[in-house]
Amino acid sequence: MSGAISPTGISNPSTESSFSSAGTFSVNHARRLVNDYAEGESPSDQTSKVLNAFLEHLPSESAGVVADDIISNSNDLTTLADHYITSILVPIRAGGGKTPKPVSMRPGMSGDDIDEIAATITPQTRNQTKLKADCLARDGNRCQITGAYDVDTMTRLLPDTEVDKLTTVNTEASHIIPFSMAAFSDADRHSKSQLWEAIYHMFPNVRSFTTDDINDTRNAMTICAAFHTLFGRLNLCLEPTATTNRYRVKKYRGFPSIFNNLLPSDSFVTFTAHDGRFPLPDPKLLSLHASIGAVLHASGMAEIIQKVLEDRKELHCLAADGSTQVGMLLLVF
Repeated sequence: MSGAISPTGISNPSTESSFSSAGTFSVNHARRLVNDYAEGESPSDQTSKVLNAFLEHLPSESAGVVADDIISNSNDLTTLADHYITSILVPIRAGGGKTPKPVSMRPGMSGDDIDEIAATITPQTRNQTKLKADCLARDGNRCQITGAYDVDTMTRLLPDTEVDKLTTVNTEASHIIPFSMAAFSDADRHSKSQLWEAIYHMFPNVRSFTTDDINDTRNAMTICAAFHTLFGRLNLCLEPTATTNRYRVKKYRGFPSIFNNLLPSDSFVTFTAHDGRFPLPDPKLLSLHASIGAVLHASGMAEIIQKVLEDRKELHCLAADGSTQVGMLLLVF
């Protein structure tokens, strides 16, 4: 995604000039530093791929934050990349599972900021039944991507002869920011706060979103059950456009081809609120989700993380000492 971020989180070419020449210089300088590092990088080191992917695929404001981090930590880029992997990529990619604990802090990360967040976040209880009902009411009982109707709702409301005339699917309410980001014990409060600090640092425009909002309809959407896992894995994302509530559907490697015919033919969807009590998905959150999806796949980390998740039982026999980035992921999980 390119262009500056507007207050709604949508990439807006008209505000590109707000990303100053100084900011552009910082990003270019950061790229040079990363490329210099890559010249001596070992084959197992993902540092340059990860950092370049963040610079390339984040909105301008966030890319500027990453550029400043790279410039400030040019002598410790591996630790910075490890922090981005464990505190940004893995937690958003973890989906409905247990959110891993961060194992690498950002150089210069403020303990005061983490303590401030720890004092304000509150653990939440999952209530998928209510969230699904609210999303269905707002979304007109339809999947936001395919447009197909929720089969259970239609079966309850209409006679079978009418239901047979509709395209129906099983739907679920999918969180944009994973629910696991708001599920924690007191013992995990500090480590969870590190994750929120990392997100707020990289995406300043979502600072108003907290754990209290995790089950809000602004952070959820009705999608067919087949797409729920793919959305959580970031094999499927919705990229905001310059038009309010209009999104480009982005699919990545790992998206099963059997589902291609369920996607809109023009690759765009437009959200409409059918019940004003429940706000539409927040474009800032969908922008964050889409940006992380692009970074995951451009850097190759999507496949690495997926393999660690799938092979965790077999991989436990390997030395999980954090000496490589795969070893570091073993520590995370």
